[in-house]
Amino acid sequence: MEDLRVLVTYSSLHGSTAEIARAVALTLYRTGLDVDVLPVSDVKDVSGYDSVVLGSAVYGGSWRSDAVAFLGRFSSALAGKQVWLFQSGPLGHSAQRTVKQLPFDVALMAERMQARGNETFGGRLDGTAGGPVARFLARAGFVGDYRDFGKVRLWAEEVARASAMSVVTARTAGSATSAKEAASHPS
Repeated sequence: MEDLRVLVTYSSLHGSTAEIARAVALTLYRTGLDVDVLPVSDVKDVSGYDSVVLGSAVYGGSWRSDAVAFLGRFSSALAGKQVWLFQSGPLGHSAQRTVKQLPFDVALMAERMQARGNETFGGRLDGTAGGPVARFLARAGFVGDYRDFGKVRLWAEEVARASAMSVVTARTAGSATSAKEAASHPS
């Protein structure tokens, strides 16, 4: 399936979401897909991709503004593609089980473009970076790495399977249609 191209793009402030995006990309690559992984600020065009995976860090219940801007900038181009979304940031051992909802603005855009799915992954807080909220959370005992890379890998495998099946189904249907048209209009 090397001809199935996937873009994994992300918005990350301190690098945790970028590491998740790279883990997703590595899993997709290992399944045989052709994968590019880039920060959202480096993406100029999505037309050459069959699927797009977009990830954003979540702060205070909101996605980073450049990830939201990416959805807006490419909304029409993404509408015809397999789109998968992930967010990272919840802290605490039960956070990713309780924080599943996409922020309202992102959920609306995801619905409009018929995104295939989304997932929430835990975040990482080292206690040395960030502003007043990060310092408050560190004092409250949330320092740690709450990312589950096993869960990331399983989700990425699901993305790979669904993307491959969708593209193969569409290409097969397209070939069948072309064959029918050729048979009905012999030269």
